[in-house]
Amino acid sequence: MKMLDEIINRVRNLTDDQQTQILEILKDWQTGKQREYQRLDARADIDVVIGNRVIQTKTKDLSAGGIYINTSGKFETDKSVRLVFSIPGHDKPFKLQGMIVRVEKSGMAIKFENITPYLKKILDDLIWEKKNKG
Repeated sequence: MKMLDEIINRVRNLTDDQQTQILEILKDWQTGKQREYQRLDARADIDVVIGNRVIQTKTKDLSAGGIYINTSGKFETDKSVRLVFSIPGHDKPFKLQGMIVRVEKSGMAIKFENITPYLKKILDDLIWEKKNKG
């Protein structure tokens, strides 16, 4: 049995008060470290279209809310981008819109925009599956 499965089974057997205590402990442990979505270190090919410029590069990490890509050059935040990338084990490539939210020397962070809840769930499920396999 995987560790997460065992934890879930054990928590289900606790009283409501005990579950509340466990939840508070988890919140304390994660203070300042929360992310809305799980991140996956993912080195995948990606095409990024910024205006009429196409960048072919690699991803650094991925979540259901956004992606970090490795690239160099001058880029501005708050610029709209189009993204096409694949996740190993998933048949169809993802074609998404995004906004540059952070630019660093080694790359940039892009937040997905106009992504449907359905597609977010697919990405989040794929990321959880990959994280729990490794």
